[in-house]
Amino acid sequence: METFRLLFFTTLWTAIWAAPLPKLSRYVELVAGLIPFAAFGLRVFGACFIGVPAHDPVRVAVAPLIDWINGAAGAVPFQWVLDVTVAIGLVWFASIANIPRWWRLATIWVMPAIALASLALGRS
Repeated sequence: METFRLLFFTTLWTAIWAAPLPKLSRYVELVAGLIPFAAFGLRVFGACFIGVPAHDPVRVAVAPLIDWINGAAGAVPFQWVLDVTVAIGLVWFASIANIPRWWRLATIWVMPAIALASLALGRS
């Protein structure tokens, strides 16, 4: 399943990076930038509870969220949410930094190369 996820999202991210992306309005740029920020912020929030005893009152109050972030619960795994927010972040980054398509096409090989290296390292 992890190999499928890696290949699926690498293909998605590469396609997005190659696409002729529109320049987003300032409002859409703001929202598109906040989505990945919030998702990765949740990952940091979840990490704050590593080592906290399960009976701690604060840990108990946020347990369902922490469990989802750490992959123990939820219909949609949190890692898939992060992978989708990377796709949104690519569109946001291309827009806010005004990265021309020719530059994105010149650097498109980076994502598949890293995915292949990850697969190769995972098999060794």
